[in-house]
Amino acid sequence: MVAHHAQRLQGLRAAQYGLLFGGVENDEGERFRIGRIGLSDPDDGERLLVDWRAPVARAFYTATPLHREGLRARRRITATDRRVTAVYDEALRADDLGETDSRDAALMAALDRPRTAHMGDIVGTIQREQDAIIRGALPGTLVVQGGPGTGKTAVALHRAAYLLYEHRNRLAKSVVLIVGPNARFLDYIGQVLPSLGEDAAVLMTPGTLVPGLVATATDAPAAAEFKGRLDLVPVLKEVVRGYQVPADGGRRMLHPAGMKPMTLDGQLLRRVRTRGRAGGVAHNRARPQFEKALLTEILRLEDAEHGPSSMDDAERRADWAEDPAVQELFDELWPLLDPVDVVRDLFSDPARFDRAFPDLDPALRGVLLRAPGHPVTVADVPLVDEIAELLGEDPRPGAAARARAQADRLTDVAYAQHVLDMVADADAHEDDEAAPVSIVAAEVLADRQVLGDDRTPAERAMHDREWVYGHIIVDEAQETSPMLLRALIRRCPTRSMTLVGDEHQYTATDSAFTWAGLLDPQVPRWRRDDLTVNYRTPGRILKLATGVLRRVEPDAPEPASARDGEHEPHVVRVDASELGAATAREAQAALDAVADTRGPSA
Repeated sequence: MVAHHAQRLQGLRAAQYGLLFGGVENDEGERFRIGRIGLSDPDDGERLLVDWRAPVARAFYTATPLHREGLRARRRITATDRRVTAVYDEALRADDLGETDSRDAALMAALDRPRTAHMGDIVGTIQREQDAIIRGALPGTLVVQGGPGTGKTAVALHRAAYLLYEHRNRLAKSVVLIVGPNARFLDYIGQVLPSLGEDAAVLMTPGTLVPGLVATATDAPAAAEFKGRLDLVPVLKEVVRGYQVPADGGRRMLHPAGMKPMTLDGQLLRRVRTRGRAGGVAHNRARPQFEKALLTEILRLEDAEHGPSSMDDAERRADWAEDPAVQELFDELWPLLDPVDVVRDLFSDPARFDRAFPDLDPALRGVLLRAPGHPVTVADVPLVDEIAELLGEDPRPGAAARARAQADRLTDVAYAQHVLDMVADADAHEDDEAAPVSIVAAEVLADRQVLGDDRTPAERAMHDREWVYGHIIVDEAQETSPMLLRALIRRCPTRSMTLVGDEHQYTATDSAFTWAGLLDPQVPRWRRDDLTVNYRTPGRILKLATGVLRRVEPDAPEPASARDGEHEPHVVRVDASELGAATAREAQAALDAVADTRGPSA
C-alpha cells in the first residue's frame, strides 16, 4: 500500500503543472475539461477532468470543421506552472466559424516556444495524424516513418503513455521498454512520461540493454555493420560449443591416494560431451549433467580397474567430485562462462577468431580484431545478449541460494513454532472462560512474515535480462541492426513494437536502408504509418531541402510544413573545404542581425 500510494503521489506531483490544457463542448451542450490525468470530486464523484487518453477526449484532437465528430467548440489553454498564460477558442460549426480567428494559434505558439534541455510534451496540441498513430492498436509491429521535425519522438512517447492507459492491466505489470539512441537522449525525454502520469516504462539505450553492462565505446562502421548481421547467430552457437570438451585426444588424471593415473580416452570424452549436450540445455545450465556423465564414466573405469566397490555410488560420486583433479577437469572440459568474456575472447584471440570466421576478408579481420581488455562496444551488446541466451545462468549461485533459502525456512519455522508454544503456554494459565487463542500451523505463521519484493514492475524489469515486456518503442529505429532487433524481439516475443525513425537518415553504412530490409527476415507482418507534417522547419526552407532529398530519392513526396516562415533561405556557395567555417560565420552574422533589430537587451 505504501508503494502504491507513493507511486500515485508521484504521478499527481508530475501532472500538477499544466494540468488542464483544454476543453470541448458537444452539440448537446455538454462540456468536458481535458487534462493530463483524470480527476473526480471525491465527495460526489463528479468528473472534474478527463484524461487526454480517454475515448471522450479523442475528438479534442481529431475534430475539424469538416469532421466535427459531434463537437461545436474547442478550447485550448496554455499555462506556465499553475498560471494560465493564454486561452484559444475555436468554433467548429459552420454557423459559428466567423466568431473566432484563433484556429491553430495554440499550435503556432507551441512551435514558437524556445527549445530547452528537456523535451516538452505535445499533449495540448496533438494533431490529427499524430493522434491516429498514438491511439493505434497494441498488437503487432508499427513503423512510424517521418522526416526531421515531424514529431516522431513526441508521438512515440505519447503512444507509450496512451498504451499504458488503455491497456493498464496488462502493461502496468509487463512494462513498456523505450530504447533511445544514447544516454543524453534519454535524459532529454526523461520527464515526458512522468508528466503524463506514467512511470511503468523502462528507458534504455542499445548499450545498456543487458543489465549490469554499460557500453559506450564504438566500433568502426565496418565492424559495427559486421557484428549486426543475422548470420552471426550460427557462428556464436559454434563458438560456445567450442568450449565443450574443446581439445582432441584423451586426458590422464591422477588418481587419489597415490594410485596410478586414470586415462580418459578421446572416445570416452566425446561420449560424455554428447550426454552433456543432450536436450539442448544452455551451456552453463548443462554443467551439472556434464559432471554427472563424466563421473559415471570415472566410476565405470574404477570398477574395471579395481572391481566393484562396496561403497554406495552416491558416496563414490561425492568423493570423486570433491577431488581437485576432477574439479580441474570439469573446469577444463566444460567451463562455466561469462557472456562478456566470451565476446571479448572472440575478438581478441586470433586463433579463436579465425576458427569462427575462417574466410574473412583480411581488411575486415584487421578492423574486428582488438587488444585483450578492450572495452565492450555498443555493437557487442546484442552479441553478449545472444551468448547469454546460449549460456544460461550459472547453476552454482542458484543452488547456493536455494540451499540458503531452505536453511532460512527451517529457522523461520522453528522460531514460529517457539512463538506458538509460548502463546499456548500463556493460554493454559488464563481463566478457563477466556476466549481460546486461535492457533495456526508454524509453517503458515512463518509464511506470513516473509517480506515481499516492493519494487515496481519497471524496477524489476530493468534488472532482469529475461523480462518479457508488453510493448517496445524504439526511437531512431533506422539505426537498429538485425542483431539488435533480434535481442529486442527476445524481450517481446509477441513483436508488439513501435519503431520510430526516418529511412533517409540512416547513417550506419553507405548502403541504402529500407524498413522491409530490416524487418522482413524477423517480423513477417508489420504496418507503416507516415508523419507528413513538419513542425520544426518553415515551409520556405523545407522546399529547398526537398530539392536536395530528391537528388537521392527522385520520387520522394514533398513534405508539408505547419508554417511558412518569415524569411526566404539565404544561399551561400563555398568550396567543400570551407563548409564548416562558412556555416559558423553565416550563423553568427544572422544572430548579430537579429540582435541589432531587437536592441542591446536582446
